[in-house]
Amino acid sequence: MSLVEHERPPQPEAGTRPDAAPSDEVVWDPELPDLVLDATALADLMLGLAGVLPHGQVLGAPLCEATLESPQGEPRPVGVLLPSAALAKQALAAGGLVLRDEEHTPLAALEHLQKVPGSGQALHGIPRRLRAREGGVGGQRTVDFDDVSLHHRPLLLLERPAMVDDLAPLLAWAAGATAPVVLVPEHSDGRAWVPTRQLVRLATDLVDEVGLRHAEVRTVPLEPHDPRSDSALLERIARRLDATEVYSLSDTAPAGTAEQWEHARLALVDGRGGGPLPGVPPRTEAVLRAWLPRRSARGLALMFSGLSGSGKSTLARDVAAWVSANSTRTVTLLDGDRVRQMLSSGLGFDPASRELNVRRIGYVAAEIARHGGIAICSPIAPFATTREEVRHMVEQAGDFILVHVCTPIEECERRDLKGLYARARLGQIPDFTGVSSPYDVPADADLRVDTTGVSRERAAQLVIDHLVEGGWLQGGAE
Repeated sequence: MSLVEHERPPQPEAGTRPDAAPSDEVVWDPELPDLVLDATALADLMLGLAGVLPHGQVLGAPLCEATLESPQGEPRPVGVLLPSAALAKQALAAGGLVLRDEEHTPLAALEHLQKVPGSGQALHGIPRRLRAREGGVGGQRTVDFDDVSLHHRPLLLLERPAMVDDLAPLLAWAAGATAPVVLVPEHSDGRAWVPTRQLVRLATDLVDEVGLRHAEVRTVPLEPHDPRSDSALLERIARRLDATEVYSLSDTAPAGTAEQWEHARLALVDGRGGGPLPGVPPRTEAVLRAWLPRRSARGLALMFSGLSGSGKSTLARDVAAWVSANSTRTVTLLDGDRVRQMLSSGLGFDPASRELNVRRIGYVAAEIARHGGIAICSPIAPFATTREEVRHMVEQAGDFILVHVCTPIEECERRDLKGLYARARLGQIPDFTGVSSPYDVPADADLRVDTTGVSRERAAQLVIDHLVEGGWLQGGAE
């Protein structure tokens, strides 16, 4: 799904300018339905408004085959895949759709809507710009395709760091490239590519290192689709800027150094090696290590998931106490009761509320990991999709370890001093995990611990050993 339906923020009264918009921004009908775009669809929209996308391209989808015509700089019809047929019907009846970014800024109105034949949820329309995006990581560096000063110049597409073996060819190219534009992808964070901010820093360093005269470093909204689509989009961007020549450092080109970079990236992500990254210039490695330090200094979220009574909360407390006493790492225990009081006091215990509670825990854990700390939490977290969301959030900032406390339900019921299982089996507690609500057994657990017949000390030691062996902690007091 490329687009996510979202509750619409309060709208201004009809006839007023939304959010006190500056005079150069356009008014839209506040009664139009709207959508919040995901990262890929959002990047495509920005390119669509700049006239880069092919005619009829569906936002967030692989690039369609109509790639032969030259970009003309005018918005062309684009497609959207809506979350429901009901929303598509509502948009058609209203005559338009407002497209928003993650901060709910209304970026564009999709007008002149038409239903895509054979689909109840896809529409085509012409995007009309409403406001500039404020939340992109590129900021003032984002390329303005209508800035004629950026046209008819050499173009360096920097999708990955330059390796040592890239420097000599780049020096030769720089000798004949006057005032090049250096384009860096503006995309969401991930492990498969270097984040935009770090890549901009590397681009600025590279400009100095190889002597690119009068170069300008710019970012361009680009989220990965698939290799063919990504290559075609870069080609269209170059043509939109009327680039006189193009030099590209990507995951596939030049082939030899692209392969070197993949080996270096995997070593960087692994984070256990003690030596320098193979093939990476020292100055570049310093920037990359600031992004992904070695595991001993990397942020970490440790999630214990299991049935009520499985021992996950006790295990989490014991591991947190050991880390605090035996390491210099900063550790935060996100205790379930405290989370419910401080973060989720307004939530119930229905499935939707419980999922939202786990997402909130994941968000806080990701922020702790972002700043190099260790977050330890122990929600039941019964649904695989929610656990995967948390893993994705955390891994944009640090590492994530899922421990499945796999104590059998019979043992959990035997330990149940509060009688919760008995009440659940009598139907007095609805949506009780393991009885009247399912528990998705983790297929992606990094460690499994059954606390049946195991001492607290031994159970905690199993987790500590995993952290030590993985390089996140040292074996003794640090």
